[in-house]
Amino acid sequence: LQSSSAWFSFQSCFFLFPPQVCDKGLFLSEQNICLPCNCKGHADYCEDITGICIVSNCRDHSAGDFCEMCEDGYTLTPSPDGHTCQPCPCPLSVPSNNFAVHCHKGGANLRCKCQQGYAGHLCERCAPGYYGNPMAIGDSCKRCDCNGNSDPNLIFNECHNVTGYCQHCWGNTAGANCERCAPGFYGDAISAKNCKECNCESGHCDMHTGECLAEAATDNLCSISCDECIWHLIGDLRLSNKTLDQLKVAVLNVSTGAAANDRLKYYNYTAHRLRIRQLEKKLVITDNRLPPVREILSRFSTKLTSTQGLLQKAASTVQETEDKNRASIIKVQRNEVISYESLWALPASLPPLPASLLSTHILFSVCHFIVKKIINFSSCYGKYHAAIDGASQKLTEKMERLSLADRDLVQRAAEHAEELEGQANSLEEDLKESDANGFVQRAISAANVYNNIVKYINDANITSLTTLNLAERAEDVCYRMTVFNRTPQRLEFTLQVAEGTLNRSAEVLQTITPISSKVEKWVNNMRNNEYSTDAYEKAVVSAGDAVGDLNKLVPELLGKLKVVEEKKPVNNVTANIMRIRELIAQARSVAKKVQVSMKFNGQSSVEVHPRSNLEELKTVTSISLFMRVDPDEDPIEDRFILYLGDRSGKKDYIGLAIKNDNLVYVYNLGGEYVEIPVASKPVSQWPAVFNYIRVERLGRHGKVFLTIPSQTATDEQKFIQKGEAPGTDSLFDIDPNNLVFFVGGVPPDVKLPPPLSLAPFVGCIELASLNNEVISLYNFKKTHKMDVTTSLPCPRYKLAFSQSRIASYLFDGTGYALISNIERRGKFGVVTRFDIAVRTVANDGVLFLMVSGDNFFLLELKNGFLRLMYDFGFSDGPKLLENNLPKLQINDARYHEVSVIYHQSKKVILLVDKSHVKSMENPKTTLPFSDIYIGGAPSRILKSRPELAAVVGLKGCVKGFQFQKKDFNLLEEPGTIGISSGCPEESFMSRKAYFTGKGYLGSTAKISPFDNFEGGLNFRTLQPSGLLFYHNEGSDEFSISLENGVVVLNCRGTKVKSHKKQYSDGRTHFLVASVNNQKYSLLVDDKDKVEKKRPSSATKPPSGSAVKTFYYGGSPSSSFKNYTGCISNAYINRQDRDIEPEDFQRYTEKVQASLQDFTKGKSEDQSGLPLGLMELNDDQGPSLPNTEPCYQSPSPRATHQAFRYGGITNSRQHYKDLPDSFSERSHFSLSLKTHSSFGLIFYVSDAQEDNFMALFLAQGKLVYTFNVAEQRVRIKSEKKYNDNAWHNVVFIRDGSMGRLILDGHTVLEDRAHGINVSWHISSPLYIGGVPAGRAQKNIQRNSAHSFNGCLKNLQLDGRWLSPVSETYGVVPCFEGHSEAGAYFSEEGGYVVLEESFDQGQRFELSIEVRPRVASGVLLHVRTAEGYFTVHIHQGAVVVLVNDGKHEFSTKVSPRQGLCGGNWHNITVIRDANVVQLDVDSEVSHVVGSLNPSSTSAKMPVFIGGAPESITTTKTYVGCMRNLTINKSSVSLGKAALVSGAVSVGNCPAA
Repeated sequence: LQSSSAWFSFQSCFFLFPPQVCDKGLFLSEQNICLPCNCKGHADYCEDITGICIVSNCRDHSAGDFCEMCEDGYTLTPSPDGHTCQPCPCPLSVPSNNFAVHCHKGGANLRCKCQQGYAGHLCERCAPGYYGNPMAIGDSCKRCDCNGNSDPNLIFNECHNVTGYCQHCWGNTAGANCERCAPGFYGDAISAKNCKECNCESGHCDMHTGECLAEAATDNLCSISCDECIWHLIGDLRLSNKTLDQLKVAVLNVSTGAAANDRLKYYNYTAHRLRIRQLEKKLVITDNRLPPVREILSRFSTKLTSTQGLLQKAASTVQETEDKNRASIIKVQRNEVISYESLWALPASLPPLPASLLSTHILFSVCHFIVKKIINFSSCYGKYHAAIDGASQKLTEKMERLSLADRDLVQRAAEHAEELEGQANSLEEDLKESDANGFVQRAISAANVYNNIVKYINDANITSLTTLNLAERAEDVCYRMTVFNRTPQRLEFTLQVAEGTLNRSAEVLQTITPISSKVEKWVNNMRNNEYSTDAYEKAVVSAGDAVGDLNKLVPELLGKLKVVEEKKPVNNVTANIMRIRELIAQARSVAKKVQVSMKFNGQSSVEVHPRSNLEELKTVTSISLFMRVDPDEDPIEDRFILYLGDRSGKKDYIGLAIKNDNLVYVYNLGGEYVEIPVASKPVSQWPAVFNYIRVERLGRHGKVFLTIPSQTATDEQKFIQKGEAPGTDSLFDIDPNNLVFFVGGVPPDVKLPPPLSLAPFVGCIELASLNNEVISLYNFKKTHKMDVTTSLPCPRYKLAFSQSRIASYLFDGTGYALISNIERRGKFGVVTRFDIAVRTVANDGVLFLMVSGDNFFLLELKNGFLRLMYDFGFSDGPKLLENNLPKLQINDARYHEVSVIYHQSKKVILLVDKSHVKSMENPKTTLPFSDIYIGGAPSRILKSRPELAAVVGLKGCVKGFQFQKKDFNLLEEPGTIGISSGCPEESFMSRKAYFTGKGYLGSTAKISPFDNFEGGLNFRTLQPSGLLFYHNEGSDEFSISLENGVVVLNCRGTKVKSHKKQYSDGRTHFLVASVNNQKYSLLVDDKDKVEKKRPSSATKPPSGSAVKTFYYGGSPSSSFKNYTGCISNAYINRQDRDIEPEDFQRYTEKVQASLQDFTKGKSEDQSGLPLGLMELNDDQGPSLPNTEPCYQSPSPRATHQAFRYGGITNSRQHYKDLPDSFSERSHFSLSLKTHSSFGLIFYVSDAQEDNFMALFLAQGKLVYTFNVAEQRVRIKSEKKYNDNAWHNVVFIRDGSMGRLILDGHTVLEDRAHGINVSWHISSPLYIGGVPAGRAQKNIQRNSAHSFNGCLKNLQLDGRWLSPVSETYGVVPCFEGHSEAGAYFSEEGGYVVLEESFDQGQRFELSIEVRPRVASGVLLHVRTAEGYFTVHIHQGAVVVLVNDGKHEFSTKVSPRQGLCGGNWHNITVIRDANVVQLDVDSEVSHVVGSLNPSSTSAKMPVFIGGAPESITTTKTYVGCMRNLTINKSSVSLGKAALVSGAVSVGNCPAA
């Protein structure tokens, strides 16, 4: 009853007070109130109390408790009612082409997480191993199907990313899906996978059964019944239609050019295979005919072998007879009058004793020995000057005694040179060990390099000191005493210099000894593992100081060794010192490329060497690094990462930090800084692996990139954030003297700016690049609390990022890879194959090089085209394969596969991208090599052959190298130096362009220059006017230009001009121009700012097309003068992408503009640079305005390796180092072209000219003669050979027999009978002529002068002669017309006039010149007290006078320029202390201080240059004529001396 009562009470209550029910879109709260659902308009019902939307009711692809999110594959899009869920545009906003698992929009950036098989920021392309076109509606990515026959070495089953055509079929298979056996093979490619080679003479067989076929195209598929064949055909047609539909879609959505290119490659490959089959068929037929011929050749070879044995026996008998009868021949006799050059080299040859590490007593003893000798020379002079004519015999005896006294010194000098070479080899081994590519221990062992350098410099000094005392110096001094009357003063001056050198040597010894001891101590501790952190730091500082001092010492030593070499040919001394200097530079390069991290513990820091060229940092700065943090081990706190800026922290700076769990990029310009945080990926969520960070700044605009590698195959996360500095400054204001680069932390004495004043970093950092140059933490200045024993570096998996997964190597032009003993992986065979994949934008660079003795094999880039050259001692010189075929040009920033196939009995074949491009006949020689250099080679290798001297290192990437299809890891090769892994995309961007005044660069973009524009660029020029940027729409023009040195912004006729008017000063300037709807602005160098209000009339409706054409450096339509100079780091605000530097490499129009770097060092000639660029060097020093370029090249067109003789009577070249067998037998060959009737071509003899050999012209006929005792062998051609055509000449001497072979078919022979005597000659061998008075004893007088003509391919016994030791009046064999005048070639040379001229109170000079370079000596005279010089410098004519007390000069920069290819008249008048210079009627003068003690004397005059001991100014290159001095005409043809490559008879016409 009670229970019933309760139930009744509940029922009554329910009906009296029913529960509240809310309407649609409302829910009941705890307060029993109906509230609206918060479902963003995507659901009508939600749960009571909680208000959570009922998920099943969320519409429009929304999800979440409140429908506030989107389902996978959809992204939130703002709308007036809240938000909507739209399909992820990954890549398109349609369901059929949405391939994202999910997407997220952070700020302006959309991030897509792609489904399997898709890649790219927006899933816009297929991942490796898949094919298709996700950008085409209805298309998708499918997995590549190559039937399991793709290359197993590839990470992915690679096929064409659009068509799916398999690209690397393996196992002798072929076809779109590798579904059949390749031509020439048969079997089952799909199931059994047993494709075997056809064993058929024709090379063709049935692809299924292997049955031999006559031709490849006769495979009959219809061997079955015709009906069945027809059904097969219908099926094939259906498949073809389906394929055509797919191709149609692909063609509509893929670049037509790319598809056509792919198809063209396939057709080329097919045609190439057909040609090979036809050739192989012909080869089989030919081989059947060879056995009878081989049998005949074998019998002939046997007879030749027996004959050779008889000849060797006879030669042995002759040698024994000569040994018994050989007598001593006195060789000490002068061959030629001492040149004026030797006179003026004397003061420079004795003073400069080099700084050394010798002990003090050795230095003093050697120097006193020199002083003592000088006193002896002085007494010799005083004793014999009065009666010089009667004392010649005694003087000769004294010289002989001096020569004997110094003979042991000469021997010791040679021994020291040999020892130095061995030590240089040892240093190179140390350097190789120090090249750390992944191992810190190898990086630290580089310390041994510095220790060895100190020791080797010591040995080099000993060598130079001993060489200074050679006997020939003593002979020269005493000989000159008999001719010139100023020797006592010079000897007294030399005594003073020698005493000063003693003091200098002591100072150097005192400075270097402590450094040497510190380095030695450090190395010993390193070897014994006895070092602490402090010792490590001190040792590093000591090594750095040592190298710094050596950089100063080595140039001094080299300069002094030059003086030694001018006197005695101990050439290997300087060669080895140059080699040591190269190794020092390589040691620095190795340190910069150590790709190993350092671990920072929260207290440590590293100060890194910034780049040497800091000028470019002002406009553009980029830093990339790998960084690893471990949130589990170290909680993420605000921490400092790096700082680049002023040491005081008060000027501009760039930094990186962790703040509020975000990676933050900070930079300050002009006192205002900006912070750019990467908020979309908190640092605490980073995986505990190395993540890639890159920060960039272009003017005011900055970006930070973060890439987090995925643990899967293809997926990685990329985040980009950008920002902009708030002020107007765009340049990074840095002081090179106070610039510092700290990583991980800073020492206590360094104050950071407030935004970066944070706790030091904890974790691992590996630097990657600074402004795209590889940089390493191990190239440090100092470390602070960096304990390498307890804080071991973190290992980095270098293939973690997708861009690194294909092994590639970066070459910067200084390093190289060396594969030693290459046959350890594969053997040189009848067919030898080399494969290399290269990507570069450089014009020149070596791809690979093999050298063995005089043999070499070189594949290189020359002017952007592939060039193959090799020489195995061929009689006709190196073999050359080069052509300007488009397929051979590969410097287009794309990878190209280059293959060289060397068939030793057939051809050498060059393949590019698997297509046959070029081939040539092979001289049937085996490759005689064991080592191969990739991307470069040591300088000693390149200088071993003249053909290799111009070879430069590669700048670019190599993806792989194969020998006989075997791969090599270049970084693991022990000989590899200075290359790094990876291939950053930035390496192939061309951000600099050089304009000649006649060209421009053009491209298209979505821009609006008249309405909304911002653009900036660096420019550097010497021309006052030129067009920098140009765009036009009909008659409306928008331009930025230079007008008479003023920067001008022109927008539809409204001009904004800079205040400053001297921007054509040869320095780098940065400008920013902007246009908006209110004003026009122009800012130059952050200082010169001009603004102008926009006129109302300037507003016009926008044009129809958003894509517009614009130009840099000029334009094809503007009437304004095109620009001359360089433009770099340009940018414009495009509407379709962020602000970033323009990549000129991608521009479609390139007209007479170069993207290669013309900038050269100070020591190099810049005369070949384009218009106005010859003095735009990186040192930013003062330059001369209004400089014209050299219209003519410094190297006129000439026959390769050919030389012209006959400009002067005794024009000639000297060769030394003749082989020992020369006395018995010689075989000379050369090519000759001449129109002379008489003249000497070749001559060699002994000192007395008793024994001789000569080749000369007589009445146009060739005469070959030599002596045998008292008899003469004389062979004369029957026909004349002075027809100015090339003729091949071979002349042989074999004992008493002589043979002359002309053009390969005329053979003439003569011999002396019944005589068997010894025959010996001595160096030098003369080519083209002989010194005055020589050869007249043995040949007719009218032929004893130089022949007039050209000569090339000079060889002895099938080998090139050693380098020329001396040259007199010999120039390259120029092609084309010539005219009267003297020509000074770029190889260098000068003329010493026969007469001396009075340099007293008045001197007058007049000359006409046509230069081919912008700088060079025209005239130099050493006066009694000083000197008088006329030279051109950077396009200006300069006169420099030094009277012993004062120096003054004047110059003229002609308006028309000196280098335009025209003749210019120069007149110089000196009257006491007044000098007037007249260049083409433009006059300048200077009044200098008067020296009352100045005396007049007749002194020698040098034209076109002078010895290095007299002047360091460059020699002149170009033509001269009509020289008059003191109103007297001067003939250069009658000069006292013509030294070097100078032709005084004619010069190449303009």
